[in-house]
Amino acid sequence: MIKRPYNICIVEPKGFGHSKAFEEVAEAIDYSLKELGYPTALSVNRVTDDAVNIIFGAHLLPLQDLHDLHPSTIIVNAEPLSATSERTRDRVLICLNAGLEIWDYSLANIEILNRIGGRPAKYLQLGFQKELNRIAPAPVRDIDVLFYGSMNERRAEILYGLQARGLVIEHLFDVYGRERDAWIARSKVVLNMHLLESQIFEVVRVFYLLINGVAVVGEVNGPETLIDDRFAQGIVAAPYGDLIDVTEQLVHDAARLEKQRILARDAIKRYPQVTFTRQLL
Repeated sequence: MIKRPYNICIVEPKGFGHSKAFEEVAEAIDYSLKELGYPTALSVNRVTDDAVNIIFGAHLLPLQDLHDLHPSTIIVNAEPLSATSERTRDRVLICLNAGLEIWDYSLANIEILNRIGGRPAKYLQLGFQKELNRIAPAPVRDIDVLFYGSMNERRAEILYGLQARGLVIEHLFDVYGRERDAWIARSKVVLNMHLLESQIFEVVRVFYLLINGVAVVGEVNGPETLIDDRFAQGIVAAPYGDLIDVTEQLVHDAARLEKQRILARDAIKRYPQVTFTRQLL
């Protein structure tokens, strides 16, 4: 039987480099669909009439293009609906009201969408994809702590605190793909912090790090932070107030760092992406 083809499309408006943040998730979907025997293409700003389009960043489309999407289109939402812009929420709701299928990485988002009504959203879980295991450690890890993402006061407070302890800190913004991976390869620890108080764990960022056996210190504020087992088991978790102490201790413990890198990959390797993708189809 011939299986229907899929076109995985990343929407990237001119001059908007942040769409590259979708790349690893899009690749995970692409590779796992191929494992399941489906013909796939990975594209930027290209929707097609001869395949089911899976769109990342649909909220970035011009309004008319959003309304013109084929009914078979699948929308991947990676925005925290409780803490995003009104424009983004409105555009996600346009997709929902149009009856398009929505895949979402967050159970909190799915609860919001399903309360609104319409076609039930599906839970996009992220797991291990062997092709994404591609960051070779640098011969020398000369960066103690790497953080990448937007900056605000709550994040800056932690980074300044770590710097005051004498640690070598690197902050990246608008750096993606191979360039970002080169920084990861040089880092002892990658730090993950919430931007806001929404308490939704940043799975889109962390799943790729775990696949690559990176030691991650992640902000987890007890039961308030929504986090799946494969991530909780693969990171060193700490509440916001303990991030500085926990990160410093890990950086200075070479044996524990090495164990944590093994734990990170092992934690997510038990959850193949192909299993999660199959559940969505």
